[in-house]
Amino acid sequence: MPQKSTFHMLQALVLRSLREGATGFWRNRFLSLTTILLGALILFLLNFIFAIKFYANYSLKNLESRADFTIPLREDVDSFRLGALQNELKSNFKVDLDLWPPDRREDFIIPARLHIKFRDITQVEEVLKTTQKLTYDEVVGDWDAQGEQDFVNLINKLLKVRSGVESASKWLLVLFMGGGFLLAVNTFRMMIFARREEIFIARLVGATTKFIAGPFLVEGILLGMISAIIAIFTFIFILRKIDIVPGGEIFIYLWNYIFTWEILTAALVGFFGAWIAIKKYLFSPLSQKDKV
Repeated sequence: MPQKSTFHMLQALVLRSLREGATGFWRNRFLSLTTILLGALILFLLNFIFAIKFYANYSLKNLESRADFTIPLREDVDSFRLGALQNELKSNFKVDLDLWPPDRREDFIIPARLHIKFRDITQVEEVLKTTQKLTYDEVVGDWDAQGEQDFVNLINKLLKVRSGVESASKWLLVLFMGGGFLLAVNTFRMMIFARREEIFIARLVGATTKFIAGPFLVEGILLGMISAIIAIFTFIFILRKIDIVPGGEIFIYLWNYIFTWEILTAALVGFFGAWIAIKKYLFSPLSQKDKV
């Protein structure tokens, strides 16, 4: 019986918190809607950052699947040293190697070539440096040094872009999360300040902390969740209008890894924002009810 009574009390508390939280939401609808729209804007920008980060990685993965380089071999190549080069490349780097035989054309002969397919483009420069060791001078023939340099420079620039995007996304994530949290705290400070006398009276008659804080916490959760849902649907709508990016892949990534956590995080930000704003009025001496 005590367990059942406790369950019913908890159920009543939750239902009351939901009812009062919805009432408070409607009572302060202008401030609530403003908070939702600002929160949705912050979360929309976060989705945009996540999408850019994914697109940068997605583009590099596509490049990685096509990144290859062909090295001409000497006509009298030393097979022993050629095997040593292949073993060193396979042992130390993520590459696939193919040995292409000489190709006879009408007026000239294309020498045998070592075709290198990169599975990790961050290793391109090191792989090409390995092939230029003096040890393999009897293996590697004359090749286009300018073409090699252009290839390495292009890869390095792309890697710098990815590194810059990842670094910027981390800082912007912290910035927007902090902004969303401060927005939630300040919103509830204004709401609770206007209703501080209600809290004082509730404390005066002996209401528990859960009874007083429950509606505000539920209201914070509602504001966070609604902001996240609006941000998600707005971002999906805009994503469908952009044809130059792989919208389907971006949506699947965000759906699988971002959207659920975004809704939960927004709800938690609203919850803790409300708690930080209200705790001053819950635990301060009753004689200080009129202090801001």
